[in-house]
Order: sequence, then structure tokens, then C-alpha cells
Amino acid sequence: MKCILALIPLAILLASLAGAVGSAEESNTSIGGGLNVTLLDFGPVGDHGWTYEAHLGATEMAKNLSYVNLSEKENAAGPDAAQILRDYANNGANLIFCHSYNFIDAIKEVAPGYPDVVFMWGGGTEKLAANAGAYYGRIYEAQYLAGIVAGSMTKTRKIGFVAALPTSQVIIGINAFAKGAASSNPQAKVYVEWIGDWYDPGKERAVALSLISKGCDIMTHWSDSDATGQIADEMGIYFISFGSDTGRFSPRVYLTGAVWRWQPITTDIVESVHNGTWKSQPGQEWWYGLAEGGVEIAPFGDNVPSNVRSLVDEKRNEIVQKKLAVFPGLSDKQLKEMYYLEPNVVGKLPAQ
Repeated sequence: MKCILALIPLAILLASLAGAVGSAEESNTSIGGGLNVTLLDFGPVGDHGWTYEAHLGATEMAKNLSYVNLSEKENAAGPDAAQILRDYANNGANLIFCHSYNFIDAIKEVAPGYPDVVFMWGGGTEKLAANAGAYYGRIYEAQYLAGIVAGSMTKTRKIGFVAALPTSQVIIGINAFAKGAASSNPQAKVYVEWIGDWYDPGKERAVALSLISKGCDIMTHWSDSDATGQIADEMGIYFISFGSDTGRFSPRVYLTGAVWRWQPITTDIVESVHNGTWKSQPGQEWWYGLAEGGVEIAPFGDNVPSNVRSLVDEKRNEIVQKKLAVFPGLSDKQLKEMYYLEPNVVGKLPAQ
């Protein structure tokens, strides 16, 4: 009986921890009354990337805005996406964050039928309906800084980049990373190979191993999983994360990372809807970078020397102060149409 009584507090603790990190498959967080906000995720919160950071950002936003009732659904961007949007719109959602480029067709189909609901397209590149907007982070600014680290620290002058799909945003990220690497090491090359999906840890591992076999001694990625980091740790290869700060999983090989920060942008969008100023935002589009807190460079790992840290800090400040443009002379519209690779990138884009 003493043993059983002693185990009860432990069981309660474990249950509470399980609830804290459990699935957000269809969770409802009622923070107050006033505005019903929904976050529809592309994949699982446990991806440690795109969805995970969106979950953290929206949760923090809802905690800080007392009038928000937040609901969230994982794995919502599949073939049932349009019906999922209808269900939430019919059940009183005022604002729906469709957190994936893959929601494009669902928003086009559903949004016109619900003019009183605001649909926000995560990663969107155009205006899909009168009541639809777009939001994104200038993650390429952080990737440029991460590229500086990679160029400074590669010994083989070969840096591996595991890429999901050749969308314009991924291509912008590859090119920004390559430009950063070239700025610190003109001889460095960025080797790109494609996964073929946003979230496929098995394929991602295979692509990472392929790049390592070609002599890449630093690995980075644009994908929704941490498979590249796992392989880098297993093989003893330096790693730069993407989307989230995953250095805690591979501290012995971790250098830094490009990180999404969704709380500032979701907060501003929610407040604009709540205050009735959403339509006054140009094009109903939000695109936040380092200056707005929408993206960040992750803390440096122990392997990054002080001179490299100082250089990155210097360039970060120049970007924030608008003294340094990663793609000088290119408008946002031109960035969203980007379909080429920098001269120091080794890889191919599929024919359009």
C-alpha cells in the first residue's frame, strides 16, 4: 500500500506532462470571449519545424490576447481541407489561419461562400478572395546569416542542402543561404537535392546521406522534420537547422539555425481583425522578417568560433537597419516569382 501511495504523485505528474506535449489534432484553448480563431496545421505538431513553431506562436498569441478563443487541428491540409474549412466556418470561426501553401485550392473554393470569415493563407503568394489574406516570414534573412556560418566553417567547401519542393519560397531560401556562404567563402558550393514532399523523414534521411557521400561536411535543410539533423549527428557532420531551434537534439554537431517566430505576425493579424482594420493592410498581406521579429537566427552552438559569431551579429544588425539587402533590387513580387539558382549552387530545378 505504501508503494502504491508513493506512485500516485508520479502518475499524476506523468499524466500532466503527457497532456502538455500531447497532440493538437483537434484542441480548443478557450482564453476568453470575443474572437474565435482557428489554426489549421499542415502536419503534426511533433514535426519540430513548421507546424511546431506555428503551434507555439499561436498559443502564445492566444495567451496574450484575452478575447481570443483558439482552436487548432493538425494534418488539415489533405484532400479534406475544403470540408475542414467549411466545418470551422459553420461553427463560428471568425479568423482561420490556413498554415500551409497547400491550402490554396481549399481557400479558393470555400472563402467566397463565407464573406464574414477571414481566411489567412500561410506562405501565400497571391490574393485568393476578397476575405482572404496571406502571411509569411522572411526566413531567407535568417538563412543568409546561417549561410555565413556554413561558409566560414566548411573544410571541404561542400555544403549540403536537403530541400522539400521547388516552390519559390524554398528557392529563395536556398539562394539566400548560398549568398551568405559565398560572402564568407567564395569557394564554397551548396549542393541541393530534393525530397519531393514537405514531410517525409525516410526520404529526407536518404537525401541527407546522399549529400554526405558527396563530401558535404555541413548539412542544412528546408523540410518539416529533423531527419537531416539526426543523420548529421549520427555521421558527425556539422548541422544547421531550419524552421525551429533543434540544437537540443544534436548539440555536438549543431552550429545554428533559421527559426520561424509566428507570435508577432499572428498577433498583429488577430488584432487587425478584432479592431476592424484588417482591410486597411496593403493587399491584406503580412510578411515579417528579422526587424519585425518574424524570423530569427538560432543561438550558436559551442563549435562556432567567436569571430564567426561577431560577423553574423554584424550582418544581422545591418539587415535589421536596412543597410544590407539579401536580394538588392528585387521587389517582393519578383522574389515570389524566383525560379533560378545562384552560381554557387550545385543542383537543378525541374523544368517549368
